[in-house]
Amino acid sequence: MVRAPLHAEFRYIHEPLPAGDPAIPTLGHEPLVTTLQERLAHSHGGAFLITGFRGVGKSTLVLRALAQTAAGWGREEHLLLVHLNVARTMTADQLLFAVVRRMFEALDDSGLLPLLPPDILNSLVMAYTRTSLSFKQTQSDSSERGGTVGVGPGGGLLSGLAPTLSLTGRRTESQAMEAAFLAYSETDVEHDLLRIVGLLNGDGGRPRPAPRGLRRFGRRARQRGEARLRVHPVVVLDEVDKLTDSRDEAIAEFEELLGKLKNVLTMRGAHFLVVAGPDLHDRALRDGDRGNGVYESVFSWRAYVPCLWQAPRRLVEGLIDGSRLQAEDQGAHPDAGADPAPAPEANGGVDGGVGTDPALLDDLVRYFEFKARGVPRRLLHEFNALVAWDGGAPYMTLGPDDGARVRFYRELQEVVAAIDSGGTTRGIASLAIDEDRRRLGDYHVTDWALRSQGRPFTSADVTSATGDQRIDPLLQVTAVRVERVLRHLARGGVLVAVDTSVQITRFGQQDEGLLPSYRLSDEYRRALAGFARSNERERADQGVSWSEPVSVAGVGSAADAAFPISEVSVAGRFPLVGTLDDGRFEIRELIGHGGMGSVYLGRDRLTGDDVAIKMMHSRLAEDADMRRRFQREAEAGQRLHHLHIVQIRQLVTSGSGESALIMDLVDGPSLSAYVERRGPLPAEAVATLARHLGSALQAIDRAGLARIDLKPGNILLHPRRGAVVIDLGLARMTGTREDSITKRGVLVGTVGYMAPEHVSGGPFTIRTDLYTLGLVMIFALTGSTVWNSESTGDVAAVLYRIVNEDVPVDELPVSARLRALLRSITARDPGDRPTVPEFLAALDGTPEGQATEVPFTEG
Repeated sequence: MVRAPLHAEFRYIHEPLPAGDPAIPTLGHEPLVTTLQERLAHSHGGAFLITGFRGVGKSTLVLRALAQTAAGWGREEHLLLVHLNVARTMTADQLLFAVVRRMFEALDDSGLLPLLPPDILNSLVMAYTRTSLSFKQTQSDSSERGGTVGVGPGGGLLSGLAPTLSLTGRRTESQAMEAAFLAYSETDVEHDLLRIVGLLNGDGGRPRPAPRGLRRFGRRARQRGEARLRVHPVVVLDEVDKLTDSRDEAIAEFEELLGKLKNVLTMRGAHFLVVAGPDLHDRALRDGDRGNGVYESVFSWRAYVPCLWQAPRRLVEGLIDGSRLQAEDQGAHPDAGADPAPAPEANGGVDGGVGTDPALLDDLVRYFEFKARGVPRRLLHEFNALVAWDGGAPYMTLGPDDGARVRFYRELQEVVAAIDSGGTTRGIASLAIDEDRRRLGDYHVTDWALRSQGRPFTSADVTSATGDQRIDPLLQVTAVRVERVLRHLARGGVLVAVDTSVQITRFGQQDEGLLPSYRLSDEYRRALAGFARSNERERADQGVSWSEPVSVAGVGSAADAAFPISEVSVAGRFPLVGTLDDGRFEIRELIGHGGMGSVYLGRDRLTGDDVAIKMMHSRLAEDADMRRRFQREAEAGQRLHHLHIVQIRQLVTSGSGESALIMDLVDGPSLSAYVERRGPLPAEAVATLARHLGSALQAIDRAGLARIDLKPGNILLHPRRGAVVIDLGLARMTGTREDSITKRGVLVGTVGYMAPEHVSGGPFTIRTDLYTLGLVMIFALTGSTVWNSESTGDVAAVLYRIVNEDVPVDELPVSARLRALLRSITARDPGDRPTVPEFLAALDGTPEGQATEVPFTEG
């Protein structure tokens, strides 16, 4: 347990922090506060646009600037704050009504109303009364209401002017009815507002501070008619970002509202502060280029409120004294002394702990930097969650689990902060909003990766995500930036790059198969699973659900205050990636990855069987053609029952619309992984492999199918079943060219394992797969792919060689008869290749084929 006494005046802050409040230190924006105060103090009116991302402290900045402005005025000059939340759509007259009413209420609340001259008071009361009673009601097939409006006795300042309304009701047969009382139009209320503001200002301008020596004589001078109370309204239209929210139609409505209210917003004698998001900042900049836009004509000044990236350090150093940081259990930090002196008492008496550890302050700062990402609102949420009270005194308290999270996110923050540490140019000029978008975007991409729960993904998955997974469009994150961030996270150990080369299946021009694929590293996945299991906030941040029981042991001891990631582990299985078919199938761990989807170890809760689950990539789920391919693979797999072909049990769809194939689990490595670990296979083992795959091709041919995307990654080696084909994603009826699923001129398949007729567009027969089988055999014999061994990643070069060159077999370490057989099945002309039965017969006639079958074991 580690805890640190906080400043005695600390209080939780759940609202904009007023000026002078000692609860927490000032977190920033001092220059902007001063600039806004100067604009208010040295202008007679106008509309200002204050923009920034949510939670960065825009409202706090405005309140502080207003407080500083008001402090500089005299006793007879008052700044009147009229605060309106406009988070919902309002018409022009509704907004004007609200301004008039709030202005009246603000004068009443501040005690200024009784001090106003009778002419101003009467105008205010009348405007307030008319806005209160102006309404229009439409009612269909209901009741008709009749009523009278009068002026009756009221209380206080409204005595004799308070409206009274009596209503009677009766049922009616009428289809519709409208009733309007004291009709008060937009034009009327605009006129009243302009007039009232002019009267409040006295001379129609901003109140001028009175000489300091004369202020005490203000009331007596006013009584003699030499001076009068002057009020300067400042109307704050807050929460506009919640109204617009990057929706073009909402922004258009707001811009229309600005146009209608231009005369009011730009009048002399009052200021209007519109507090909005970065979407309006962008619109205002684009609008200025037009030379006569609504933003340029309404707003006399614009200010962008940047994120407060230094706020965590200000908050921690302003509230926590590092010399008082107490570790009540040994080992608060690896740098802590073995037997330090007890910490001094604070906040009225705290038991002395063992050791002081100011170094942990930096850990806290880095932790809050990652969690807050420049947004004070997020920072205070995270800070307050770690505060506890003892005897009425506040403490920052870290339990073992909290400490583990602090160290984990501190290390992650260092990785994220170093994304551009290599000196990469960020552009010709870097404005505050550009910097904020870049850094916030990096955090959003990192969050996306942390929420992936072990599923592989590419940068295309991140940029094309929808719903809760969608990155905020206000950040304007580009695909290039996403890829850069993912590559950096992989270098930092957060992600693991999944090999993608010309051997991955391509699905036409829209396919992102050549983009690198990534998955969350096991180390990070274990740590996050432990945090989510014991911390509700972490669970929400990671987007995981623990409603299903899973076999996950608790986090190991976190008492070691170093909190290294390697020791934040979860024993046993990882937590579930998810479930399918109303919870029947568990998705456990990734075991394979391809161009169309990924394969996971799963479990059928109904039967208790372990299964393999192939899930289509989320970026392809909206593609109708890809869904049809997936459906065709399911149909083909269910038709085939063969020892050397995986059995597909059923096709299911997840609650989010993702398709998945439930298949028999074949427990064994892929041929590519087997060769990578053990090296090239002996010729006899290759003959055994060819016999198994040839038998599978014969069954596929009898089913009227061909072109199954045969390659080392799609062949598993089972110790008893032998070679098993596990992917039928490209299977189609024999003798066809590219069918309606594949558009003309689009390349579909694995580049390194395509036959010449595949490259040229068909037609396909089982001899197309026989050609590919020859390439697989050569891979098993040599450990390398034929076509991309000298030009890895150069797709065009590979395709050229496939069409124009013969497969080289002369140097293969096999018998002459097997070499001749390989030459025949890899002939460029399909007509020169044997049939599958002919191939199997010829294989049995080779010395390698006559040898005893070789089992594929890991021993």
